[in-house]
Amino acid sequence: MRPVLLAVAAVALVVGPALAQTAPAAPASPPAAEARPGDVASIDAIIAALYEVISGEAGEARDWARFHGLFLPGAIMGGAGRAPDGGARMRVSSPADYVARNTPHFQANAFYERETGRRVTRFGPLIQVLSAYEIRTARDAADPVQRGVNAITLFDDGRRLWITSIVWTGETPETPIPEDLRGRP
Repeated sequence: MRPVLLAVAAVALVVGPALAQTAPAAPASPPAAEARPGDVASIDAIIAALYEVISGEAGEARDWARFHGLFLPGAIMGGAGRAPDGGARMRVSSPADYVARNTPHFQANAFYERETGRRVTRFGPLIQVLSAYEIRTARDAADPVQRGVNAITLFDDGRRLWITSIVWTGETPETPIPEDLRGRP
């Protein structure tokens, strides 16, 4: 029995390091886009930059480099709501997917999203922001076409803030905007 254990140990000593050297590396996240320092210096700044960069007139080019600079590599975005059968659903994508999916809409339609209320919870470097929003089809439109809440998770690395995720859901009669999120932030 002892010679077998010695043989297994010898093989492990020889083969183990070789396997470690040839094992594929975990895929790396894409490098972060460069951010405007002012956009990522505070909660107010990063939230304002987020809403500002996606808003504009039909055909107005959005500054997608600025948009990407707000996000930590690997960040996710998603919309939560009801499926046609009434069940809950969530569509998850990356910031790059958001850009690809929404650019044609922004080329054809004005889109203005603004924050109307906010609740912030912080625990160390993690920050959760519930940000109530309104969407209008013109900068000065009297009434919004949609209202809802963005759940935005931020990470503070000590040098800047990063958006790690945004999940949104629209207001419905069954899920009105919470009272503490009504009114200006």
